[in-house]
This record gives sequence, structure tokens and C-alpha cells, in this order.
Amino acid sequence: MHLTLVSPRIAVQKGDFLGSGVPYWPLELAIFAAFLRERGDAVSVIDLFGSAPGRLTDRGDHYLQGADLQDFEDGPAIREAETFVLYGLSYMSHGELLELTRALKAARPQASVLVLENSQAVTAYSLPRLAAGFFTAGADALLCGEPYFNWDEVVDWLDDRGRTPPANVVANGQTPERPVQRIYRKSAHYPMPAWDLFHLEGYWSLPYAHGPKSGRYLPMLTSRGCPWPCDFCVVPETNDRRWRGRPAEDIVDEMIALRDRFGVRHFQIEDLNPTVRRDHWDAICDALIERDAGICFYFVSGTKAETVRLEQVPLLARAGCRFLSISPESGSRDVMKEIGKRFDYDHGLELVRACREHGIRTQACFLVGHPAEDEEDHVRSRDYLTQMVRAGLDEVAVFMVAPFAGSALFARGGVELEDPEALPSFSPKGRRDFEVYERRRKQLIRRFFAEKLRRGLDLWLQGLRALFGRPQTKMENLPRRILYIGGLILRHRLRTAMPW
Repeated sequence: MHLTLVSPRIAVQKGDFLGSGVPYWPLELAIFAAFLRERGDAVSVIDLFGSAPGRLTDRGDHYLQGADLQDFEDGPAIREAETFVLYGLSYMSHGELLELTRALKAARPQASVLVLENSQAVTAYSLPRLAAGFFTAGADALLCGEPYFNWDEVVDWLDDRGRTPPANVVANGQTPERPVQRIYRKSAHYPMPAWDLFHLEGYWSLPYAHGPKSGRYLPMLTSRGCPWPCDFCVVPETNDRRWRGRPAEDIVDEMIALRDRFGVRHFQIEDLNPTVRRDHWDAICDALIERDAGICFYFVSGTKAETVRLEQVPLLARAGCRFLSISPESGSRDVMKEIGKRFDYDHGLELVRACREHGIRTQACFLVGHPAEDEEDHVRSRDYLTQMVRAGLDEVAVFMVAPFAGSALFARGGVELEDPEALPSFSPKGRRDFEVYERRRKQLIRRFFAEKLRRGLDLWLQGLRALFGRPQTKMENLPRRILYIGGLILRHRLRTAMPW
């Protein structure tokens, strides 16, 4: 079978650099490409963002960053494809995915169009929740969870649509009485991502990344899933609250193989919660040290602070850890109870201090706009952030709660967008009372900078690293990112105004 895998463009909300525009890599799609190729299938990849990260297309309240599908319509990736697999990279790419579905069905009516769920990102979404839109656009099926474990069954169904679709497939015409059943396996062996099929230079050419930008780098998954039930997050639905760690030897083998093949010594760990099992990273670190791997790694997607032991921090640092993101979410225990996740505030402070002592930069992620949050709760978040900065915190990220399809808040209508066509980002401008929550976000950010200034040289050194392109935190990516995107917007406007 000839399959063409398609990764969409990245959405950049206009006037916003805090809740959109992060260049997430199509990691799960690269693993799936390797899986298919190992089976003997012919695999092509259309990586729209990586192919042209310097191009913008206007979409009303946001831009799409990357190449247009029309650039590939005369090529073999479209002409010869028997099956297209679109990647549900992010909820912010939903509109783009519908457009791609329509375009591919028009270009190749005889080919199947499948949409693969991204089950390993909080920025993604549950495909069955928006199935009707995909089927109206022409999709044949939605692949949910991880398709590696019953792909033969999926292929058989594609050859004979008269039979009942597999448990993890939502098929056109399926009734709501048959809920999707995602398939997972503990300690599964996954193939090394087929990065040779993707435009790596496009990602590396950007002066910013999801984590601290470090020249050549690659993302990695060392585990899958998350056991916590946070109500603003889609992961409890897309992973059924199951955490699965990969074997430590597989992880280290993959890092070293990628290092040797692509010249990469920096790895951004994109797990939903990489440190859930406390001994998992002990084994990984021991292996990295024993094999003298010479790499650095960064926990860029956040982890549960309490699962990182204070006595483990020196080992992480020796093995190459340089960045750790944790998620207090809120300084209010009442709000955290509503969210469904507890947080040990004292341990969070001690962890930041330990990381500072051993040269690991730290980030804390906070939320504003949860339906349970009031002004008093917001003040508690501000006070706890102050304590964290005084303990040595390097940066803060403040997100606004949005109704991502698949989250408990989405299901119960706890957060509303006044404009249903607005981009569903972590700065949802279409949200009711957006100005109130934007004010709270700015207050937290101002408090962070005020406290950092009181610490002396810290903030000035971060500014110098940002200026000279040597970031050690995500925040230090932001000035160059703003300049880069600003330049693209200016070029786009000039091209629009002067088409000749």
C-alpha cells in the first residue's frame, strides 16, 4: 500500500505570542511513518509546516505558517497515494485539517482519507468529539489512540467497508451507540521516528522552539499517557488515564542512534508526564552516564513536580538535564480540587531550589480563567508565584483555560466561546470575559518580572542570552520569535499590497 502522511501548518493567532504559534513537531506521525515502512509499505510525507516555516497565509483571526497543499498537488505523494493519513497535530489546526480533507478528496476521490489522533499532547483534541465535521468534509475514518497494535485489522476493514470497523476506528456513518475504544500497551517497543522523511532543516532554521532553542535538536517520547484527571485537559479521554513508560534501554538506544545519524545532542522530552514512575528516569540517567552519551535533555511539556524526588535532581543534572517544566496550575487549593489534581506547594519550592543549585533551569505553568477561579484564588496564585521566584524560578508560563474538545470542561460546557469560529488557543480571544482573564494573566507576568528584577542580575543575564540566541529557558526564545514572526507578517502584507 502507498500511504501519504500529511502534517498540517501551525496556527499563529494574531496579536498573540503566548498561546499559539509554538512549532510542535509531528512526533507521533514520524513514529507511525517508521512503523508503516518497517511493514513494507510505501510511505510519503507532506510536512506542510517544516517545508516552508517562513510562509504565512491569512485566515482571519490567525495565520497559518507553512506551505500550501497546492505546492504538492502535482507530485507523486498525492498522485500515487492509495491512502492519506492526516495528523491531528493540534486543536488549533482543526480548521486546516478540514480544508486538507476536502482538498485531498477532490484531488484523489478513489483514495481513503484517514485522520490520526494526536493522543500525546495537551494541545491536541479528541477526534470523535468533532467527527461530524470530518465526515462532512469527506474523511473516511478517524484513527484514535495508537494504531500500531491493530493496524492489520484497520487495513482489512479499509479493503472491505461492509464489516464492522475496528474498535479504535470511528467510521463514516457509525452510530453514537458504538463508542470508540482506544488501544494501548504497557512497555511497548516503538520504532525510531522516521525523521529522514521530514523537513528537519525547516524546524532547525527557526530561531525558537517549544523548549530552549539549541541549534539542532529533536523531540522524544519516553512515556505515554498521564494518570491525572485534570478537567481542562483532553488527555484523560485520549489516554484513559493510563501511563505507559518505554523501556529505558530503548530510550537511550534511540537517543544515541539519533545523535549519530543526525548530529543531534539536544533532546526535548515531550511526554505528557515523564516522571510518573520514579525509578524510570533513574534507569535512563544511569544508562546515559554509563554510556557517556554526551547529550542534553529538556523536560519541555511539564511534569508532576511531586514525582521528581529532591535527591534525584543531582542525578538528572549529571545525566544531562538542563530544563524542567512543572505545572502548579493555581496557587489555590480550592481551584486545584475542582481541576482534579493536587499540588504539593512546599515540595514545588524545594524542587525549584534544588534545580537552581544543580544548574537545571525551571519553568512553572499557571492557568487563569478556570470556572472555579475568583479574584481571591487569583491572588493566591500570584502569592505562590512570588514564592517560587524567590526560591529561584527561571520563568513562568500563563495559559488561559479554553474548551478543548475532549476535556471535561468542553463536555459540560464549563467554558464558552462567544465566537464559535474563533481559534481555540491558549489565549482564546473569542472567550467570554476574555479581558478579565487577560488582566489576570498580565498581573501574574508583571509580578514575575518585578520579583526577578529584585534578584539582581538574573533577569539581565536572561535578556543577554535571548539577545544573542543562547536561550536556556523558553522565555528567552520569545524576543527572537516575535522578531521572526513580525518579519513574516510584514513581508506577507507587502506581498499582498504589491502582488507584482
